[in-house]
Amino acid sequence: MADIFHEVEEELRKDKYNVLLRTWGPWVLGGAIAIVVAAAAWQGWEYWQTQRSHAMSDRYFAALEMIEEDRLTDADLELQRISEEATSGYAALALMQRGELALQGGDAATAGYFFEQAADTFSTTSFSDLARVKAAMAQFEELSIDDLQNRLGDMMQPERPYRLLAMEVIAAKAFDNGDLERARTEYEAIANDLDALALPVAQRAQAAVEVIDRLQQQAALDAPEDTALEMPALPETPDVDPATFNLGAVLDQVDEETGALDVDSPQMPDAAGILDSNDTDTAEDGQD
Repeated sequence: MADIFHEVEEELRKDKYNVLLRTWGPWVLGGAIAIVVAAAAWQGWEYWQTQRSHAMSDRYFAALEMIEEDRLTDADLELQRISEEATSGYAALALMQRGELALQGGDAATAGYFFEQAADTFSTTSFSDLARVKAAMAQFEELSIDDLQNRLGDMMQPERPYRLLAMEVIAAKAFDNGDLERARTEYEAIANDLDALALPVAQRAQAAVEVIDRLQQQAALDAPEDTALEMPALPETPDVDPATFNLGAVLDQVDEETGALDVDSPQMPDAAGILDSNDTDTAEDGQD
């Protein structure tokens, strides 16, 4: 009698499993197939992306070789194609190189445009900031100090990697405008910044402060006699004429005397030197 009840129970259990299998079996099988297909598709996508990245890398470095061979027109055309076809990394690097070519050709406005486009294309904040600084420097003569402040203001936050260079551009523009008080304030902020200690940017800033002091003292000597008497005595330095003053020449003189500075630009302390030194690292890290 017990065997009969056991057999009936087994039959009922089988019927229940068959119902479950008919109800959910197709869904389970479909889900398993979907997982396999998705995994294969992902692997295929990664392989395609890798191959595409390698191809863009070859094209990018081929364009750089064209530049070295002075085939600038061919290089610019290839860089344009890369910027249109590549993903963000190589597209941004191609735009940076097009900006450099435009600078070599004397077209600062076009160079600034390419650098701005690169800044918008980069997915990494440090590279984006670098491109924006280069854009500001390329258009330094055309942009007002308010324009530069608007473009570079966000980059002056403590955590941003190129904030000291951005501050230097603003200081140089204030100096170029003849606003010596603001220029002095900006340069002093750089020179006294803890992150700038032992860096060339701090040395340039300190040298610029000394130059501004000389200019202000010279202006005081040219003022009425009673005013000049209140000023501290000038050191024995050559007279400085604000109308013909050349910052680069003065800093070059400081360089000769101290051996501590390296200044290439007559308008702005050499932020460009630091930017150019970062281009190699940018090329290595700009891949997606």
